[in-house]
Amino acid sequence: MLRTLFTPRWLTLLGVVAAVCLSFVWLGLWQLSVAQHDAVEKLQEQRDALVEKPLTEVLAPHAPFPADGAGHPVVTRGQYDGARQFLVPDRVLEGRPGYWVVTPLLVDEGQAVIPVLRGFVDDPGEAGVPPAEPVTVRGELAPGESPYFGEAVLPEGQRGTIDLSVLANEWPEDLYNGFLFSTAEEPRLTADTVAPVPPPQLTAGEVDWRNLGYALQWWVFAAFAVFMYLKLLHDAARERSGSPPTVSSTTAPADERIEPHHV
Repeated sequence: MLRTLFTPRWLTLLGVVAAVCLSFVWLGLWQLSVAQHDAVEKLQEQRDALVEKPLTEVLAPHAPFPADGAGHPVVTRGQYDGARQFLVPDRVLEGRPGYWVVTPLLVDEGQAVIPVLRGFVDDPGEAGVPPAEPVTVRGELAPGESPYFGEAVLPEGQRGTIDLSVLANEWPEDLYNGFLFSTAEEPRLTADTVAPVPPPQLTAGEVDWRNLGYALQWWVFAAFAVFMYLKLLHDAARERSGSPPTVSSTTAPADERIEPHHV
């Protein structure tokens, strides 16, 4: 087969097949990106259609986090409890490593609490402690994070993640099963050294199945082109080597056939 391959005819055909396969693979990747882009656009349209609502209309204390709650804009009023503020290390903002500043906000006349991600600092000393004054907080909801499994013992006042299951056991108030990415405060109580953290970017959990089907179709075409090339090359190599055609095992030679017995 190798002798057959290294001939001008088959090398030219190999180049054509390679070019076709690369084109088909690129077309498949393009269709896949279109599918993902369409899904993100659909999610963005759904998010843009959301209207800011009071926190209590979207989520209730101890209630499961709603399936469509992530990114929902809400507004609530309460007081920060700076004594229970904590930092979350190993976070990144615009390429800079640092800490999230998370402060519990007492709402519902102090009967309930929700963690508020007020911002990001490069150094723990820049976080500051907000005064216990009435404040209106606007932001976007997010579900709690996974538990911290790091081996390092964190300094006092730091937590590995915003693990609501741990907070529910430590904070006596009714805990909202989510936290807020703060986007605005009235009045502003957060120090200027605390940089705002933008809510998470949209990611498509689903894709457009039609475009995904087109992508798979192009990749099948590429695989079929390779298969046909290898088949033709194999057949040509057999003809060149003079290999006899295979005889079906179900057909016996004429002289070995069993004549029927006549009575």
